[in-house]
Amino acid sequence: MQARGNLAVVTVSGELDIDSAPGLEADLAPVADVGRPLILDLAGLRFCDCAGLSLFLRLQQRARAAGGSLHLAALTPRVLRVITAARLADVLPITASVADTVAALNEQAAG
Repeated sequence: MQARGNLAVVTVSGELDIDSAPGLEADLAPVADVGRPLILDLAGLRFCDCAGLSLFLRLQQRARAAGGSLHLAALTPRVLRVITAARLADVLPITASVADTVAALNEQAAG
């Protein structure tokens, strides 16, 4: 995890599936519970199944409950296709890059 001011940026790479999601959730749940914006950099995520999508939703719920937020950045076309097919593109905040997410959050805080 990388802290950028009040933001937490976590790089997720490889495969996110039923085998890896529980371990990632154990790592990320405490970060989501802090109540600050959590940005997941997914540029290196090659595969995501329904277990990964479910994890994103649980993390979003935890972050919101603590007063924070969850943001997905730099999705690969394959992962974006899965999120879109599951009709979660309007539920999960998605940006093209971590820098775009940081800029949007800074704009939101200033506005």
